[in-house]
Amino acid sequence: MKPTPRRFVICSDNHGDQADPTATEALFNFIKDYQPTIRIHAGDCFDFRNLRKGASDDEKAASLQDDWDWGTRFLERFFDGGTTRVFLRGNHDERLWDFRESATGLLRDYAADGIKRLEALMRRLGATMLPYDAETGIYELGKLTVLHGYHAGVGAARMHANIFGNCAFGHVHTIESAPVASREPAEARSIGCLCRRDMGYINRKTAKLRWAQGWAYGVLFPDGTYQLFQTRNIGGRFYAATEIKSY
Repeated sequence: MKPTPRRFVICSDNHGDQADPTATEALFNFIKDYQPTIRIHAGDCFDFRNLRKGASDDEKAASLQDDWDWGTRFLERFFDGGTTRVFLRGNHDERLWDFRESATGLLRDYAADGIKRLEALMRRLGATMLPYDAETGIYELGKLTVLHGYHAGVGAARMHANIFGNCAFGHVHTIESAPVASREPAEARSIGCLCRRDMGYINRKTAKLRWAQGWAYGVLFPDGTYQLFQTRNIGGRFYAATEIKSY
């Protein structure tokens, strides 16, 4: 009798009200067809640019409520189904926890309230939430490690491969992979983003030229092995195989 694999999807970096409508709708249409039982959000569901160190006056004046509403709605749709639901906080999401400890006045109160709301949301959606932490904030999907990401730049995939082995991560908003030389082959994959490529605070950064929208998906086998696939934006369309066959 052939082993029965479980389908999974991994997405990352929609950044609250900075989400790209075409990319997010493509993801949800894919999920409707693919019906993954394992759903993992790899972080930066919210942007919280108001809480960014060095935020401009315009960023500080941006609506916190809009950012919260967009991010919340995304999680509600993403976790509407499946049996395993995991949310890995990214560095943007983690700003709530950082400001609860370091800020004063209204910002500290907002952060504390935001944490309570997000914890309540996870309970309501039946999702497990993990912190932005290189040791405790990773999720083992069989033999694939899923994380938000802790390195940036052109060498990010190689750095993650060296540390975590077989892994999938967001954070850098690119789609690329890097192997490591070892007896047991290992590869790190950055899975792309779901946000706009014209967010204000990134406009003058050349790194955004490498950004690519997409998500990862695949099948997990009972022994922990897996098959990982990648979807990306090609001319405004997203192409994915929703029927997986074995031969």
